[in-house]
Amino acid sequence: MSRDLRPLHGLDLNLLVTLRALLRERSVTHAAERLGQTQPTISRALATLRSAFDDELLVRSGRAMAPTPLAETLKEPLERALATLDRLPSLGAFEPAHDSRTFRLIVPDVLGQRVVPELMEGLCDAPGIQLQVTSSERDALQALLTDEVDLVLGAPLLDHAELYTRRAGHPIPWSVVVGARHAPGALDTGSWLAASHLQLVPGERPEEGSALDQRLAEEGHTRKVQLHVSTVSAVGETLARTGLLCSLPTLVAEAVAQPHGLRVVPHPYAELGALSLRLTWHQARHGDAGHRWLRGLLAETVRGLTERWA
Repeated sequence: MSRDLRPLHGLDLNLLVTLRALLRERSVTHAAERLGQTQPTISRALATLRSAFDDELLVRSGRAMAPTPLAETLKEPLERALATLDRLPSLGAFEPAHDSRTFRLIVPDVLGQRVVPELMEGLCDAPGIQLQVTSSERDALQALLTDEVDLVLGAPLLDHAELYTRRAGHPIPWSVVVGARHAPGALDTGSWLAASHLQLVPGERPEEGSALDQRLAEEGHTRKVQLHVSTVSAVGETLARTGLLCSLPTLVAEAVAQPHGLRVVPHPYAELGALSLRLTWHQARHGDAGHRWLRGLLAETVRGLTERWA
């Protein structure tokens, strides 16, 4: 049988919604429950889909059903296409004070403790809006492309033809957080290089080395990183109890230092420059009124936090 579908042979769009549910649930029974349909209705829909695609799509595997190779290739484009259609009702007017919506964000842990509380303050007049915030940037690009996340705030450039990106706020200078074991006053480059360091590497593998260490190596310098941690919550108490020091964006350094009585000093390694933050989102969400509102709110939040470095 030919697989020339010529606009899916007039396939009802609702059947594609059913196919998405079947591929997610891998069960006629569970797909029926998800869609609020009867099992016979979903079974008939599956038969129609098998005929249209000239493929079994789902085959029995023990007590469950397994997707065929063709079905596996359909999953991602089907999710993307239907996700766009799912958002059609929200493309028009959006009233945060009255609308209900859940937005999914990636905000790295190193920024989250400053950005998320400020962002939530901005939601005081939007009681129906919910946020799901995760911190790992490792799979941010894939998460955007597969519609697992709505918006990413971070420093790395996520470069892809399907993505939009914009700068958020002003570049943030770096500082060094030190404890009582370090002499008061400024820190020079030699002392910084000679000290033992705590390195915060959210979403990275420590053995890969940070971008800073790679840059130092290119210039013939090395430093001793005695401790790698992946969450910012471990930084402050560790610095208070040891002679380690830690390089952080000043915005984060101040939040880490204050509860533990630590000092924040200017970073002596001038070549480090400043940290620029970006907002990144998929083109499918670019015209969404609710998404535009969220982008504006997050951009304004970061701008307020970084205004002093303008």
